Amino acid sequence: MNILKMTRSDLLALNPEDVKRELSPEEIVHIAKMLGAFWTYDYEAAAAGRIGLHAELKSGLHSDGFFVSRILLEPENICRIIAWQLVLKIRSRLKGSTPDYIVGIPDGATKLGKVVAEIMGSQLAEMQKVEGKITMVTVIEPGKTLLLIEDFCTRGTGFIESVLAIKASQTSVGIFQFDPVIINRGGQQVITVDCVGKFDVLPVVEWRVQDWDPKVHCDLCDKGSEVIKPKATDENWLRITTSQQ
Repeated sequence: MNILKMTRSDLLALNPEDVKRELSPEEIVHIAKMLGAFWTYDYEAAAAGRIGLHAELKSGLHSDGFFVSRILLEPENICRIIAWQLVLKIRSRLKGSTPDYIVGIPDGATKLGKVVAEIMGSQLAEMQKVEGKITMVTVIEPGKTLLLIEDFCTRGTGFIESVLAIKASQTSVGIFQFDPVIINRGGQQVITVDCVGKFDVLPVVEWRVQDWDPKVHCDLCDKGSEVIKPKATDENWLRITTSQQ
């Protein structure tokens, strides 16, 4: 089975039961690109005069790459395949133990967390994002353990907010000290949560994209590229993914 030669149609026809091996980073990124979920700035096109657009992240940084987990995880078979990739990483870290609860950080990993919990036989916990703020919904019994699942990591902002939201209302919950993610795009190895501890980033894929603080300097702004927020609207995602064609 050569994932790297598969078309979109091939991927959508894949049986998750046939993809239980650990996929390479290139294979995961190929799947994301074929499904239209992963955009990267085309520097060769820019050199040829097609400057195009670049991305503004939630943090305000500017970037030459962007990943939309909603698009990647929308097909049920692909969601289950990606969930299995996370489970393989998690099991290698846990060495036989199983979390009592698993929760996907909203909104990007909510569906993913549900599938990972099902595969691992853990109870599903729920978090919600209300008016832009992450809150813990499920009340977990004292002494039980919880594993958070995330779609991607840039600076760890969403993970930190989630851990603090849990600890603010349920101090006795034992949160596993790592952050399983599909793609680690920011190069973070450890996320530090004040007054809680350090959490290792556990990615399926390490795929570094460049980002810049526009208050200091942005390479792509210097080229004349306009910045937009890719997830703000479907139109924005279409604009950025076609801007250098």
